[in-house]
Amino acid sequence: MTNRIAGPAVLVLAAALSGPAPAQSDDALAAKLQTIADAYIVDTAAGEKATAISISVSLPEGGGTVNVTAGKVSNEAGAADVTPDTLFQIGSITKSFTAVTLLQLQSEGVLDLDDTLGEWLPEYPAWKDVTLRRLLNMTSGIPSYDNVDAMIADIGRNGLSRHFSPAVLVGFADPAYPAAPDATTGYSYSNTNYILAGMVIEKATGRRVQEHFEERLFGPRYGLMNTYYRAGIYPPEITKRMASGYFVADGDDAMKALDGADVKAEDMSWGGAAGAGVSRPDEVNNWVRALFTSEDLLDADARAELTRIVSMRTGETVDRLTADDPHGFGLGISGFTSPAIGSGWQYEGESMGFRTLYIYLPEKDLVVTLALNSGAEGEADHAGKVALAVIEAAQRQ
Repeated sequence: MTNRIAGPAVLVLAAALSGPAPAQSDDALAAKLQTIADAYIVDTAAGEKATAISISVSLPEGGGTVNVTAGKVSNEAGAADVTPDTLFQIGSITKSFTAVTLLQLQSEGVLDLDDTLGEWLPEYPAWKDVTLRRLLNMTSGIPSYDNVDAMIADIGRNGLSRHFSPAVLVGFADPAYPAAPDATTGYSYSNTNYILAGMVIEKATGRRVQEHFEERLFGPRYGLMNTYYRAGIYPPEITKRMASGYFVADGDDAMKALDGADVKAEDMSWGGAAGAGVSRPDEVNNWVRALFTSEDLLDADARAELTRIVSMRTGETVDRLTADDPHGFGLGISGFTSPAIGSGWQYEGESMGFRTLYIYLPEKDLVVTLALNSGAEGEADHAGKVALAVIEAAQRQ
C-alpha cells in the first residue's frame, strides 16, 4: 500500500490550454463535460478498475454549478447509473476539515498551533517538541503509518474489516515500536500527523472529531448537506447512496488478495481524521469556496495560517511558488503554480477504492471537482488529465 490516503498527488499541470473561450451556455458546457465523462468510461475506466465518474464545475461570479456523470455505481450486472447525488469517499480532502477545526479552536483560545505534542499527548515523548503547526504542514518528521510493513501485512491478511484505534495507527510509526520507520526530514507527507491532530482535538475538547465536523462544518451553512465522517463503518443509509469503490493492488504484493475488492462498506478507522470523509463533487466545490473565501468559516488570521505554505521540495516556508519550486503545502491544502493554468490550489484525496480531486483557480474564480470509484495510483491514475480537460472546457470570458 503506497499512501492510499496520502494525497495530494502532485499534478503535472503542463498541458497547453487554449486561451479564454467565448462565453457559453450552461447547456453547452454540460455537453462538453458529458463528452469528457463518457470518454473516460469508454477509454480509461476499465484500466483503472473504475465504473463511475462524477464531475462538478462551480462557475465564476456566482454562475452556478454544472454537474455531469457517466458510468454505473458498480460492476454488478444491472447496476444503476451514477448521478450527481452519488456519494464517494474523499480521502485526504478530509484533512482540511481537521485543519479548519484546529484553526477554529485556536481562534477560540482553546489551543495554539505553536503548542507541542508534549503538551497535549505526552505519551509520545519522541515527538514532544513537534508543534501542531508542523503536524498540519507535514514538516513534523513523523513517518506515515500506512507505509509500515506491519500495517500493510495486517490488512493484506485480514482485509479492511479491522477497527484501528488512533493509538494503534500512531503506534505503527512511534519509535517505541521496534519496526517503526525512521524519522523524516523537511516536507514529508504523513497521515500519522492528522491522526495525531484528531487526537489533540479530542483531548483538548473532550468531544469526538465527528461531533466537531458535524457541528462546525457540515449542514447547510457551507453547503455540506450530503457530506459525512465516520472513523469506522458507515451506516447503510449512507453506503447505499455511494458508488462501489474498487481496490487496485498494482505493486502491492501484500495486498494482492484484495485486488478488485469493493471497499465502500469497510471500516474507515484506518483513515480517521486523515481521510475518512464521504461527499460528492458539488459539495466539495462548496467546501473549497468556503475554505478559501468564507469570512464566517475562518477569520483573516486563521486563513493566513491556512494558506501559509512550505515548499514540498525543501520543507521551508515560502512566500510564493515559482517555476523552479511549483508545489507547496499549507494546512491540509496544497498549492501549485503552472504555466498551463496559473496558480491555485488542488488536492487529490485517495482512499483504498476512490479518488476525489479538486482544483481551485482563484484568478479565474473557478472550482472543478471530479470523483472516481477506484484506487488506481501513479501512472495508472488519470484523474489529473481528466481535470485538465474539464478546466479547458470550462474556460469562459
